[in-house]
Amino acid sequence: MKRKGIIGTFFVILAFVPACVISFGCIGGGTDRIVGTWEWSNGQGYVEYYTFNEDHSFYAQSLGSEFTGTWKMITPDHYEVRYTNVNDTAGNATFTDKLLYDDRSDEIYFPEHQRVT
Repeated sequence: MKRKGIIGTFFVILAFVPACVISFGCIGGGTDRIVGTWEWSNGQGYVEYYTFNEDHSFYAQSLGSEFTGTWKMITPDHYEVRYTNVNDTAGNATFTDKLLYDDRSDEIYFPEHQRVT
């Protein structure tokens, strides 16, 4: 009788573990769609990189400089990025940009940045 109880308990646990794993994986995924590294190129050899980390830190390489800062969601698909230029020895200039995420194209845009050529 005791052996059946142990075997029965084992099968209940065995059935419960996959259900927990599946449920746990679905709860609060937490990863925002902009998390990751994005690349922009003008098609003529100039490339910029933007990295958005899950901890809301931000890193970019652009215009021969490095930038670090933070990002936050304002509304779904609208974000704010605050950053400083790592190469600025005075380190007193903080920049703030708005960022849009386009779900259809899976691309990000800085609306305040306009193409001049």
